[in-house]
Amino acid sequence: MTSGRAALIVRASITVAVLGWVTRSVEPAAARDALGAFSPPLVAAALALVGVDRLLMLQRWMLLIRPTTALSNRMLARIFFVSSFLGSFMPAGVGGDAVRAWTVTRHTGRGGAAAASVIADRWLGLLAVGVTGCLGMLFSLTALPASARPLLVVATLLLLAGGLGGLYADRVVVRLLSVTSRRFRVAQALLRVSDAMASYRTHGATLLQVAGLSVAVQANRIVLAWVLGLGLGLTLPFSYYWVFMPLNILVILLPLSIGGFGLPQGAMIWTLAPLGVDATAAFLLSTLFVGIGIIGNLPGAWMYLRGADQPSQPAQP
Repeated sequence: MTSGRAALIVRASITVAVLGWVTRSVEPAAARDALGAFSPPLVAAALALVGVDRLLMLQRWMLLIRPTTALSNRMLARIFFVSSFLGSFMPAGVGGDAVRAWTVTRHTGRGGAAAASVIADRWLGLLAVGVTGCLGMLFSLTALPASARPLLVVATLLLLAGGLGGLYADRVVVRLLSVTSRRFRVAQALLRVSDAMASYRTHGATLLQVAGLSVAVQANRIVLAWVLGLGLGLTLPFSYYWVFMPLNILVILLPLSIGGFGLPQGAMIWTLAPLGVDATAAFLLSTLFVGIGIIGNLPGAWMYLRGADQPSQPAQP
């Protein structure tokens, strides 16, 4: 059995096991009633917010990849949307990134720069989750379950420290790798990626723009969760969403489940239980949040079915 197949079996097992556990607390009749009461205006608002989310994410990645490629904006947009769609069937959080980096490498031959763009994109996105979590705790300390506070604080500090260290990845890798080990392919790949990551030290203005867009993405997702909560009849204050959603978004990004299902539902039930939200409503909120994200990837399905386009401009050497 290959390592890839073994990892897939592990992720599938985790997904099935957690879903089996959380669904025992879900009442089907209550779930049908809640979904049936979801108003069309709120459905339209949620879909619009997903559209905004995808456009912000596209703009963020294009800012990161643009200094290293001459591929047209049209081609980059296609790569982004198709990879996001294919990532829906891969490990949550990283599947789409891997497809995106591979596709850019195939068109440009610059694997290090392509990998660095998606790593930096993910890195700044995670930092933004930490920032929004800090803001949530700052304005709604009483809303956060006591048991969750240390976890969120530690995660935020680690993200901030890792974010600062990411710009100096080249120095870290050189120190860790011996001269002899640098002859191996894995080591050479690490060196190329770390050098590409370090190149962003000279693009401060771009990093600031990307950081701003990353915070905007997370804020938009919190508003999306609030809209979904309204549709399900939840009466939680808007400020509470800034506390529990960053933690739940982090769980969604963990590559431990299939398509973002399983662990996110369990995490949502756990974080909302102290706030008086029953398991059925929490399960629906998480499932709708993940599900509507998959709907947002459908443009990529249409582009994928149309077939591969060729770059409209020659790749840089």
